[in-house]
Amino acid sequence: MTARRTDGSRAADEPLADSEYRALGEFRHALRVFLRFSEEAARSEGLTPNQHQLLLAIRAAPAEPSVSWLADQLQLRANSTLELLRRAESSGLLELRADDADHRRQLASLTDEGRARLERLTRLHRDELRRFRSHAAELLRELG
Repeated sequence: MTARRTDGSRAADEPLADSEYRALGEFRHALRVFLRFSEEAARSEGLTPNQHQLLLAIRAAPAEPSVSWLADQLQLRANSTLELLRRAESSGLLELRADDADHRRQLASLTDEGRARLERLTRLHRDELRRFRSHAAELLRELG
């Protein structure tokens, strides 16, 4: 067994144990299972996974978010984000409006329909994350 530092960490050049590879592999699998759950839950609400992420980003924003802010949150280009916003708007999930201070900027807000779908999905995700939490914590402890 490889010696650990007093803080429990390993030196960067020390070989990794098989158990660490297994724990990392299991953790990545658990993440993928969660992501698949999330994708399927979004589809069950008639949303694409990207639309779900968009609605969540809008709801989580500290104020009405702009296209550029949402692009950063979603890690998409601004033009891709605007297209996603427009499709969601045409589906009745959100509203876009010009910023009063800068009419070139578009701001997004959820409609009642968008809020209702997001709330149902968020409840499902909260429950799934509670199940995932203990398993993930155990795997992270193994990675030290």
